[in-house]
Amino acid sequence: MDDGMLWLEKGVPLNFDLQKLAKWIREEKGPVTYLMFGITYQCQCNCRHCCVGNYIKEKLRDLTTEEAKDVIDQAGRSLVVNFFGGEPTLRPDLMELINYASEKAVFVLADTNGIRVTKDYAQQLKDNGLELLYVSIDSPVAEKHDEYRGFKGCYEKAVKAVKNALDVGLKAVLSTYVTKENLSNGEFEKVIQLARELGATGVRYLLSTPAGRWLRNVDVRLTAEEKERVKELVDFPFVCREFYFQPQVTNQCRGVANKEYVYVSPYGDVQPCCFMPLTFGNVRKEPLKVILERMWSHPMYSEKCLSKECPMQSDEFRKKYIDTIPLDAKLPFRM
Repeated sequence: MDDGMLWLEKGVPLNFDLQKLAKWIREEKGPVTYLMFGITYQCQCNCRHCCVGNYIKEKLRDLTTEEAKDVIDQAGRSLVVNFFGGEPTLRPDLMELINYASEKAVFVLADTNGIRVTKDYAQQLKDNGLELLYVSIDSPVAEKHDEYRGFKGCYEKAVKAVKNALDVGLKAVLSTYVTKENLSNGEFEKVIQLARELGATGVRYLLSTPAGRWLRNVDVRLTAEEKERVKELVDFPFVCREFYFQPQVTNQCRGVANKEYVYVSPYGDVQPCCFMPLTFGNVRKEPLKVILERMWSHPMYSEKCLSKECPMQSDEFRKKYIDTIPLDAKLPFRM
């Protein structure tokens, strides 16, 4: 079954505002279908796998509220705006940004470690237009999750955050990643089981990727056999790779391959994705559209690997664009 038939037959657990969706389809769309928007690098955790953990944190550099709103405006009528971090809940203006994005995009999502998501906070997220909350669960074993996150009690708070979201009618998805270890010891399956026990909306999984703190560690990549094993365990749409409209049958990154996805960092850097430590410009210096035209016309977007897999998983791509980054370079590296 191809992805089109999969989505048609299985459906996806999102609330479709038909008027808003029709408007998005009918009217002139902006340049970005999926905006992954990092709004702060600040975080209470110190995760071993953090995909932005090797970016230098600088005080007072986060985009202001008005600058963040301008990015959302420049992205146009996106299908999705996904607030990301760091930890987005540490931004005091998160509710304002969610509310603003909900007027522009069809779906507004947010990632969190769950630490600050009380029931009242979850209610505010829902009331301001959040469609779905991704809550990170790295391991179904509390002690392991806390160790991986570098924050004691994080597991308990994450599980409680899922419950709080569900209690107020907000969709909550457990966000996890598949490693050689948790695939072989059964913990990936147990995360799926945990989601079912909690009554969660589902599970989002990502394959271990040599990015962020794992940038130079290509050994984290799964083998072809291990990737096939993952596919045997998933049950779409309850278990979904990355996002509901991302290819599930293949390992292609549709957002990058089709030039539909972009990551804007807390400091305004425009990158192909949050895993790729390359920037093509900054929204504080140039319009987003100008930067996107430069980025999407770059030869890397013609690489054959884009039609098959995440480019950060590709030896050929990494040899050209990642391994050539000087070890002492400030990231993201300017192309």
